[in-house]
Amino acid sequence: MSISRRTADFTAKHGEWTAMAIKLSDGTYTKAPAVDRRLKRLVQVAQDTIKKPLSECRVLDIACLEGHYAIEFAMHGATTLGIEGREVSVAKCNYAKDALGLKNVSFVVDDVRNLNAAKYGKFDIVICSGILYHLSAQDAVSFINSMADVCSGILLIDTFVSLFGREKISINNRLLHGHHYFEHGDNDKWSVQEKLWASLDNKTSFWFTEPTLINLLVDAGFTSVMDVFVPTMPNLMRDRKTYLAIRGQRAQILTSDLTNAELPLHVGEGVSKDFDESQIEKSILHRTAKRLLPSSVKDAIRPTLRAVGILPPDGTPEFMKQKPGGGDNA
Repeated sequence: MSISRRTADFTAKHGEWTAMAIKLSDGTYTKAPAVDRRLKRLVQVAQDTIKKPLSECRVLDIACLEGHYAIEFAMHGATTLGIEGREVSVAKCNYAKDALGLKNVSFVVDDVRNLNAAKYGKFDIVICSGILYHLSAQDAVSFINSMADVCSGILLIDTFVSLFGREKISINNRLLHGHHYFEHGDNDKWSVQEKLWASLDNKTSFWFTEPTLINLLVDAGFTSVMDVFVPTMPNLMRDRKTYLAIRGQRAQILTSDLTNAELPLHVGEGVSKDFDESQIEKSILHRTAKRLLPSSVKDAIRPTLRAVGILPPDGTPEFMKQKPGGGDNA
């Protein structure tokens, strides 16, 4: 029987592929071909940052849905494991795996909340795409620590974040910012197992703000966390982000004892109000006065303008103020 016929029979029994158009060995696809820019982004960033060929890597795809990311890395020669909580999705993963004749990828039915190194070992590349925001706050905190436990290289997180942090909850004596998201209701038309893009059982999940998420990653032991912009995602949503977290060794600073001793700092919540005053577009009156008034007059009126908030605080280093003509450029 041809692969296309087998795919049609499989789909009739298990349902359509919901997200992932995987090219099979005969050139047919699991669903209508479509560009997957998130797939391109994850593979490119992994290839650019991991310190060895993908073919030498062990890769974990957490909550892998229909297995596209795990299969893609396996096609590059990586030894790959996909963990997925729904049997029907794992059946689709295994169908694509078998149709491609892959021996270096495996899939298991498991709850991501069971993730730990004792059970699954260590991985060079860990992919957490589309799952973190489906967990309760407590489970998400534990999950981040579990990902740190299994990661020996890089972690790629693609997730929604809370833009405004309208709710605050305390977990392990830490104040976390974000908001709750509705997952399931008592009168839902579909069962939890049938809602393939939702949580497994929790009725609500918690979306962290970006600062809270970054601070949790730092506390879990990731030494660098970066926001991924390229490869780009057209029609980029403000609240859907991709982060690269590196499980490295803390760098030793040899020329400054105080710098070396300082512990990692936490990112503050909200948008920073600090910026260089050159960013402020000055009025015509301000520009004219700056050009025409002598320095002695400008120096005399600056403290008053700062006191009433017309000018920001002076950020000029002290040694610059001692120079002739020193001070800020307001």
